[in-house]
Amino acid sequence: MQAATIGFRWAVFALLLMVAAQAPALATGARLYLSVSFVTVSGLPLSDHAFDLDQLDLLPQDRIITATPWTHGPQSFTGPPLATLAGLEANRGRRVRAVRVSSWADWTVTIPASDWERLNVILATRLNGQTMRVRDKGPYWIMYPIGDTRDVDTQMYQARMMWQVKSLEFVVE
Repeated sequence: MQAATIGFRWAVFALLLMVAAQAPALATGARLYLSVSFVTVSGLPLSDHAFDLDQLDLLPQDRIITATPWTHGPQSFTGPPLATLAGLEANRGRRVRAVRVSSWADWTVTIPASDWERLNVILATRLNGQTMRVRDKGPYWIMYPIGDTRDVDTQMYQARMMWQVKSLEFVVE
């Protein structure tokens, strides 16, 4: 019985060490990779990509100036459009239907392709020109131009504005 307790304590200790090892990266946003994958509607994997901030910066960038419920006054958000990221697989003749966005806090939201086809939805990598720390909703934040049109400034679209994004899983036909 005592050996099992010692084994359990070592397992907990090892787990804490693993979490502690990731803490500096999570706190500073250093070299946090964004996983971008493509799957079929039935879940069959098609491709996987991993981007760090430098690689995301090589993609076309857009800017949205908008106020959000989580910021004070209009803010400037920059980053690659979701349409650009969706196009990584679309160039192979497949139509992207949606993207499942997951966060470091284990939240998930699904965004239909019609959103980025109709609106300029971006994966924000910067807020007012500065990279975002995880504790400040970074390193990546899905941003909608909610100030541009009244019909976008709703709870439905605000719920899709996931922050602390760690992965994008595009669902294709």
